[in-house]
Amino acid sequence: MKTSSVLGTGRTALVTGASRGIGPLIAREIAREGNRVVLTGRSREELQAVAYALRDNGADVSFLPTNLVQPWAAEALVQTVERESGSIDLLVNNAGGDPQREFDRMTLNENLDILQLNLVAPLTLSHSVLGGMLQRGHGHIVNISALAGRVAFPYTEVYAAAKDGLIGFTRVLRNDYRGRGVSASVLILGPIRGAGQGQRTADQLGLKLPPFATASAEAVARAVIDAIRHDRAEVVVMPGPGRLMKAAMDYFPGLGPAINRISGSTATMQKVIESRKEQNHVALS
Repeated sequence: MKTSSVLGTGRTALVTGASRGIGPLIAREIAREGNRVVLTGRSREELQAVAYALRDNGADVSFLPTNLVQPWAAEALVQTVERESGSIDLLVNNAGGDPQREFDRMTLNENLDILQLNLVAPLTLSHSVLGGMLQRGHGHIVNISALAGRVAFPYTEVYAAAKDGLIGFTRVLRNDYRGRGVSASVLILGPIRGAGQGQRTADQLGLKLPPFATASAEAVARAVIDAIRHDRAEVVVMPGPGRLMKAAMDYFPGLGPAINRISGSTATMQKVIESRKEQNHVALS
């Protein structure tokens, strides 16, 4: 099976979370391979700006604003893309995020929204495109997960559950359908500098992400192409220390609190939580 067949002229890619952060960079790299790219995200204005920038560089790109927190949105999105842009050969489930608040301080519905965006929507999108991919005998699904799904990162209960679930989903999906021409890969991201939620949070708190402990946003985009072209099951995108931490946590999950203290994660996330409380207080006052 030539998994790289999803890259190139005549192939359509759907990239979620493409309005800002890492998404536009992923879309850019896929467009450079010759693919027609459909962008989706919540903000029409931001999507339009990304699409115009890519078109200025010769990309064949369109966009469809979608709020994937809405349970019905994922299936409707796929139907619209297939009707307007043709069959979907490549799906990149990049949309995600976490409000970075305490589990018990959020309502049940707020927690379920985190699960919907980070896990249920990727599952629904994958299910929606899978039938067509199997019928055509080729396709690739790339899911963007996070280190939070493998380590006990503070104050990320539901986000961690979703990202860990995404890793498990990708593994089984790949095993079940790769022999029929449809493969799947998962990227496991550590802290990313230059784009994404981690960088935005650091900017808000006046923190500086250290280069030795972070990967660049561009590295994530390149890793997506590498995962597709070489049909990689899992790609861990983080420097050496982060890889060692992940390996240690895989074997010794009880080390989480100690590693978080040593790495400074506990103190940093406590600052984030206090900042979110202050923002909420100001908003309500």
